[in-house]
Amino acid sequence: IRSTVMPNSRMFALALGTGTAGVSIAFCERSHTNKGAADELVDISNLQKWDYNWDGRAPKKGEPKPKATRYIVLIRHGHYNELADTDPQRMLTATGREQALIVGKYLATMPWKPNRLYVSSMTRAQETFALIQESISKTVAPITVLSSLQEGRPCQPIPFSRSGPYKREQVERDGCRIDGAFKEIFHRAAPDQKEDTYDVVVCHANVIRYFALKALQLPTEAWLRTSLAHCSVTILAIQPSGTVSLRTFGNTHILPPHLVTTAMSIPTPPTTR
Repeated sequence: IRSTVMPNSRMFALALGTGTAGVSIAFCERSHTNKGAADELVDISNLQKWDYNWDGRAPKKGEPKPKATRYIVLIRHGHYNELADTDPQRMLTATGREQALIVGKYLATMPWKPNRLYVSSMTRAQETFALIQESISKTVAPITVLSSLQEGRPCQPIPFSRSGPYKREQVERDGCRIDGAFKEIFHRAAPDQKEDTYDVVVCHANVIRYFALKALQLPTEAWLRTSLAHCSVTILAIQPSGTVSLRTFGNTHILPPHLVTTAMSIPTPPTTR
């Protein structure tokens, strides 16, 4: 393979061949452009701008800058009894307990150890967390139980759900609470943090979907357009610069197919032959 750049041109010739048995030549446009030519760059004036100080921790001029990345590992609770009337009665099913044990073993195989553990105060999240802990019990990490991580309606989804518009009082109450949890968990590393950290959060589908969109600075009213399976794993990375990237969303590859369940779904037992 041989390429030749044409003088004073944005074209180059690419020659392909094997030995002396024929050659084909194609002319292609060079992919790089002159950085000084503004008229050749994409017009970004109408595009969404990233708020680099979304967490209020962007360093000012002359201040030390963060160097490490914070990874937020969000895990939805396991399958539970959704038909129960009260939270204490909404306990994990046998399927949910199996899911939680599997995700716990998965976390134990990771090359990193959790630096901090957060868990919702609701029964199904507490039970999921306890089963996960059986596999990561050797991990010495602070545990924080947050009532602000409880399930709720963080904002009005667009388009509406089948139930129609939500009541304003509930959305304002739940939204304020869930935003408080987001502020506590999501932020860039401190300037004196030398190594990357991994915080594990066990909570609920609505909360995780809302967190992911809010962290990515995407319209949060789109949270209901996504779906999360029980004990699925979602990971976001908060870079030192303040940018945020989604590493995986609702990942269930660790679960066998018959254990991948969502809201109101009934587990299908594996078939035997």
